[in-house]
Amino acid sequence: MIRGFFRFPQAMRLLYSDAIYRRHSNTEKKVYLTFDDGPTEYGTRSIINVLSNNDVRKATFFCTGQHITDYPYSAAMIREKSYSLANHGYLHLDGWKSSRAVYLDNCLKGSELSGSSFFRPPYGHLTLSQYLSLRKYVNIVFWDLLLYDFDYRFKSEFIIRKAEKLIRPGCVIVLHDREDECSLRVLSSLIRICRAKGYVFGEIRG
Repeated sequence: MIRGFFRFPQAMRLLYSDAIYRRHSNTEKKVYLTFDDGPTEYGTRSIINVLSNNDVRKATFFCTGQHITDYPYSAAMIREKSYSLANHGYLHLDGWKSSRAVYLDNCLKGSELSGSSFFRPPYGHLTLSQYLSLRKYVNIVFWDLLLYDFDYRFKSEFIIRKAEKLIRPGCVIVLHDREDECSLRVLSSLIRICRAKGYVFGEIRG
């Protein structure tokens, strides 16, 4: 994971200029909730419960093909609830440690299982050669705001304060598919903050 940056670094945005970081709307103030690394046995259900209980009808789950195969009922739940299921690779490969050919094959296998043309590179790690190859086949999605719900060094209160400060129109927000009290608390607070600021929730359709 690109450590230490809540925002995706500007220099890398210029390097991967065709990738998605924000999605602007001319008609609504939108933010985009996305969840990486699922589906999982229990986390997916917990996240969907929070979304449903707060009447959030749009969100995007970036799922690995391996987890789609291992937890088909969780993948089915995402689709049944009309959330978007997108591609996080078949295996959770680190692009900085993988050859171009292996990484491309892993992405396309994940795309087939997810049924999505939208791909988020695990860890946000992608070489330039991988990027140039992948963009011929998929829409690459990074993020505008990474919330460190996976990192035990950060307390939920700190994450929530950062989110409240950094949310902006078109923001693509990364959380993780985990049945963890911190992640679920951050999600619930994030929904409240977004609503208080007048945002609606969009999805990255695949």
